[in-house]
Parts: sequence; C-alpha cells; structure tokens
Amino acid sequence: MSVKAVKLDDTKTAYRFLRATDITPQDDAFHGNINLLDIEWWYFDAVFDNGYSIHVGVRIYHIRNSGIVQSRINIYKNGKVEVESLKTGLLNNFYTSYDQPCIHINNKPVVEFDQAHYKKTGGWRYRILLKIDYHDVDLTFTGTTQGWKVETLDTCWTVALPQAKVTGAITVNGHKIAVNGVGYHDHNWGYSPTTAFKNLGWLWGRITGDTLNMTWAKTMQTTEKGDLLTIINQDKNSAQSKKEFYSIPPTNITFTPRNFVIDHRRWIPSEFDLHITNTISDDHIPINASIHMKTFYTQHERIFTYHYWRYHVKTTGKISVGSTTETLDEKPQIIEFLSFKSQGRRG
Repeated sequence: MSVKAVKLDDTKTAYRFLRATDITPQDDAFHGNINLLDIEWWYFDAVFDNGYSIHVGVRIYHIRNSGIVQSRINIYKNGKVEVESLKTGLLNNFYTSYDQPCIHINNKPVVEFDQAHYKKTGGWRYRILLKIDYHDVDLTFTGTTQGWKVETLDTCWTVALPQAKVTGAITVNGHKIAVNGVGYHDHNWGYSPTTAFKNLGWLWGRITGDTLNMTWAKTMQTTEKGDLLTIINQDKNSAQSKKEFYSIPPTNITFTPRNFVIDHRRWIPSEFDLHITNTISDDHIPINASIHMKTFYTQHERIFTYHYWRYHVKTTGKISVGSTTETLDEKPQIIEFLSFKSQGRRG
C-alpha cells in the first residue's frame, strides 16, 4: 500500500464528525462477540525520561469462546528496538470481565484496574504486569486527563488514558530499570477480517504536552476517502471549563503525510503535518494547533499479511486551548501506521 500525500482538508470530501463522549470502566472492559470472528485489543505505551519507551499489548482473536490470545512487550532505547517479545496462548487461559478492565493470562494478572481508587476519587489508575522470557514490565498508569470513546457501527475505540503519569520498572534481558514518564492507553473492539476488506489502513498518534494533549487518527477507505479526527484534552488541574476534552470537526483539521521513503518495499511517510484552525468549542473556547512530526526510528511488524509500522517521531509546534498554549520542541512521541492492502508505488 502507498499513502499519497493528499491534503485532507478538501471540502469536496465529506468526513464524518466523530464526536467523543464520556466513558465508564465498562467501556474499557471485554466486549465479546460482535462479529463471527472478533478481534479485540488493549494497548498501552509510554515514553520515559531516561530515553526508554515501551509498548505493552494484549490482543485476542476469537469465535465465541474459542481462539487465541497474544501478549506483547516492545521496549525501545532512543526509539531503537531493544526488545520484541510475543507470546501466544489459547483463549481458555485468558480471563477478563464485562464490567471493568481486568485481564489475567494463565492465572496471572496482566491488566489491573484500581476500582477502589476510581470509586474514591473518580480517577483512573491501572497496574500493568507482564513477563515474557527475560523481559518484563511492572508499571502503574495514573490518568491525568478525562477518558472518552468514539463508537459507531464500524469504529469502536475507547481512549481510557489520553495521558497518564507512568512509574515503575522495566526489565531488559534480566536487567531491571526504574522508569518515570508519560503514557497512553486505549482499547479497540468489534474488528474482524471485514475491516481489512473495507479499508486500506490507518494512521494514528498522540501528542503530549505538559497540560494539553492531542489524540489524532486518519482511517483510509481509499486514498481520498476516510475519517479524520482529533480530540484535545486538558489536564484536570488546568481545564478552563467543566469540559476536559474537545472533539474537533474534520473541516477544521488539515493532516498531511509527506516525505515518503521506502521501507520493506513499501512507500511510507516519514513526516507529518497536523493543523487545527479557527475552531470554537461548544463552550466558546478557541482552539488552534500547528504540529510537525519528523520520524527518527520506525519498527516494522507483520500482523498476518498486513504491514504495521510503529514510529518514534520528534514533535515540534504549538497547541492552544483558550489562554493556555503548549510549545513542543522535538518532543518524542509514538505513532503508528497499519496497512491492510498494497496499492503499488506512490504516484
């Protein structure tokens, strides 16, 4: 597949306005069968202040109560891969809940939601524990922003932690390292092989400042048609109104992937521009952003026949919500590109 550097503010193209809504812990719990063959996953990542970054994920493929569960640890140092560990097991060794986030594999906790903390404070906190071979993570994700979801007939996405404080330890080849940084967590469900038939793929990322952050995504049905969304969060302590997240109409978003390079015989973008202009939120707070993302490392994986790239990018620019402006100067972030289909060389 090749992604063309198309300017995505073309008024001739109609994008759905995918408005984010509030969530409860049940939205981040197990959803189960929606399709005959269902794919559901939980994703955590973090960028630490010592140069390390991580991704921890749990993905299940199942037909009712039969299927497989995959758990994964990826660890990076300054964006470069140090650990790629994947473990696959049977679904009958997987325990979860329909009421709150909870994952056990082989009777060991992997994702634990702090229900007591939530009931007492309303805050979202998770403990993530996973060991594969000589590598493991023991991390606490404490949310600093309000979570949200976007749910349609073909898009089921809960972002429980748009931004979180992450503390704990990672172990690389038996060597334990204390870490502290900023993280993110989301959960997707209701996907199936039909998703790949109907789409080319998607680009996704997050941009974190000190008190403002953005979660953005571009899904592609064709090179000219898809969905374009950006949600901006304010930290709870700095929100200028009762509302802590803002859905940006696609008509106010310009997203341009550019500077294409060849990676694993595919043309992929290596730089991205994201602009939000002249947006006025529902409660009359002006919102603007101008962001440039430049790749410094990519990791390529295969998900069955599909191509997947996890990028580490350096982010420069500004985000403004009302009187608050965040300035980013080559701040490391993690983004991804999933390609379902190959369309040949870039035109």
